[in-house]
Amino acid sequence: MSLTSEEVNFLVYRYLLESGFIHSAFAFGHESLITKSSIDGSKVIPGALISFIQKGLQFVEVETHVNEDGTETICDGTFSAIEPHKCNIKSKRRIFDPYAADSFEDNIFGSQEASSDEVMYLRGHSNIVCSCSWHPNQPVLASGSGDATVRIWRTSKLSRGNDEHVDKKAKTEDKLVVINIPAKKQEDSSQPSDSMVVSLKWNSSGSFLATGTYDGKVHTWTANGQRAQVLDRHRAPISAIKWSPSDDRVLTASFDKSVILWNASTGAVENTFAYHQGAITDIDWKDETTFAMCSIDRTISVCSTKSTSTPEAKLEGHAADINMIKWIGSSNLASCSDDSTIKIWNAKTKSCVQDFTQHTREVCAIDWANSGQLASGSLDATVRIWDAENGKCSHNFTKHHHPVSSIQYSPNKNLLASVSHNRIYVWSLRDSSLVKTFKAEGGINDISWDSSGQRLAGGCTNNDICVVDIRR
Repeated sequence: MSLTSEEVNFLVYRYLLESGFIHSAFAFGHESLITKSSIDGSKVIPGALISFIQKGLQFVEVETHVNEDGTETICDGTFSAIEPHKCNIKSKRRIFDPYAADSFEDNIFGSQEASSDEVMYLRGHSNIVCSCSWHPNQPVLASGSGDATVRIWRTSKLSRGNDEHVDKKAKTEDKLVVINIPAKKQEDSSQPSDSMVVSLKWNSSGSFLATGTYDGKVHTWTANGQRAQVLDRHRAPISAIKWSPSDDRVLTASFDKSVILWNASTGAVENTFAYHQGAITDIDWKDETTFAMCSIDRTISVCSTKSTSTPEAKLEGHAADINMIKWIGSSNLASCSDDSTIKIWNAKTKSCVQDFTQHTREVCAIDWANSGQLASGSLDATVRIWDAENGKCSHNFTKHHHPVSSIQYSPNKNLLASVSHNRIYVWSLRDSSLVKTFKAEGGINDISWDSSGQRLAGGCTNNDICVVDIRR
């Protein structure tokens, strides 16, 4: 099952029309580009949006009352799309064996399953861990969370085989630096803050760390956690942060449809780029003066830092939201989309030179090993390796039990890590074998390799960071 932003917008548009809000429907249709949609409205049933919301409430009711121990709570409390549900428990009954599916999944990997001695947990965040990034040349890991903090962990001083290395009460400041992002006070601390750290990135030397938050603010910090600059211009969540190759400038992308180029030393805005009609989903530098950005409006802009009047090239061809872009070499740019395809573009000729169509669902992530090899991860629960020259799929990794949300090559490009729900997989490119796998206690939002390629970190929805030793 898939649901694109275009489909959601169309359902809202139809609801407004069916409810008699003609002017609102016109304004919404124009701003959301529904007027250019390829959806056949004659096939959409009347009242579709309300029907889906009602079925969603029924699902939430089932989700609320079905417990992890295999029992169902019998409750006569009402469910509403507006008010929180209050259970009026009458009784419970057992409806399934909670251990049957997990025991099957956990037992099929055998020696590839990471042992307890190969996994280290970093604990201390009080909300979901959205992002993590290893320092480029030190055993230092940065993590960003929904609790509006960034934590910088010095993992060389932590031993393995213990699941409580650092917790909220830790006073070992030589092991941990905590950065508090300015945030509004919340009544419910269990909910993510508006200053949730959704993106973070070290510069190439590791002297500075840039963080982006849900409220649209970007900060830069020293490696010791001292604030360097506040970059406050975006008016929607930050979707990506990229340092320039020289580390002199910072490029930030946002759901506010813009990309901003900042001077890293002064925090001044050098240029603002607003070429798209939808949220910007990713950015990537080609060199010191050229970068690309992509959007949910299905297009890619190749831009010069020296000009904001028009992009150097506009690449069109995807049929749905574009999720990620990555340069390789001087002219080739790869992109992946909700239309289930990966495309390779020649920016000089402004043409698509390869179109990979073998995925059957949305493609969430791509990564280059070299100019001839590109990896992709999809919601169809597969990871594929493509030959960029002849357009053929050379590897297809199919052991994932859930959609693949993230992939990343190791520094030496011999291994490829993939994330599928709450499990990390590490694949060998030499013999296509599964090297290591690990099941976390919560869903995994982000992964990062350390500079040695021996440890892989994952930020989880249960507030943990797991660090897996990959050495065979």
